Amino acid sequence: MTHVLFEIRDNAALLTLNNPDKRNMLTREVCARIVQYVAEAEEHPEVKALIVTGTGRAFCAGGQLSDLIPDQEILEAIYSGFLSIANCKLPTIAAVNGAAVGAGFNMAVGCDVRIVTEAARFEPRFFGLGLHPGGGNTWMLRQLVNWNTAAGMLLFSQSLSGREAVEKGLAWKCVSNEDLVAEAFEFTANIRDLPKELLLRTKETLRTAGGTNSHKEMLEIETAAQVWSINQPYARDSIAAMIKKISSE
Repeated sequence: MTHVLFEIRDNAALLTLNNPDKRNMLTREVCARIVQYVAEAEEHPEVKALIVTGTGRAFCAGGQLSDLIPDQEILEAIYSGFLSIANCKLPTIAAVNGAAVGAGFNMAVGCDVRIVTEAARFEPRFFGLGLHPGGGNTWMLRQLVNWNTAAGMLLFSQSLSGREAVEKGLAWKCVSNEDLVAEAFEFTANIRDLPKELLLRTKETLRTAGGTNSHKEMLEIETAAQVWSINQPYARDSIAAMIKKISSE
């Protein structure tokens, strides 16, 4: 069985963890394949977004317990899968169909947007193994939710259902299981015709905005990026079309 599936359609790449009997756990081989597929998606000229999901009842149950040893090289190999998604240049969506545990939780919160089902469950589980959170989890979670939610999950080992995740701002919306992947693809509909470079630059700017409290700094960064976009054919054509439309009204 191929434990990671990959396909491209409708200007989006779909990466599916496909080891339901093992709850889509992250082995070193699986992580290497994820890294490969993320790179393919980034390099493909027609791909504008990356969607990540799982088969069966779990999104991803995390890494193999046998790999949880004090060896930095092995830990980095396990991190490599979800970090390639967290660091992906493309807009990313986690289509969370079930439990996202440990490193699987990292994979879900590492995406830009989460669309979930009733069966989705976000479970840090680090303390259950006597582990400090890893893989940048504390930073990623604090970028997404308030202190109360992050502390509840990481300091008090609380999990969230799909609906609770939406209520607390961790997920965009909750949909039926049978519609999950279709909803994730539909979420990308508004960007399918956009120039890829515009999306990449906007995501890069959005990330930069999360690392500064200075409005002035972000104003300068955004203005430079907006000047670049105005000079591109897509913007020139879109602006001209809007001017023409307004003039004819």
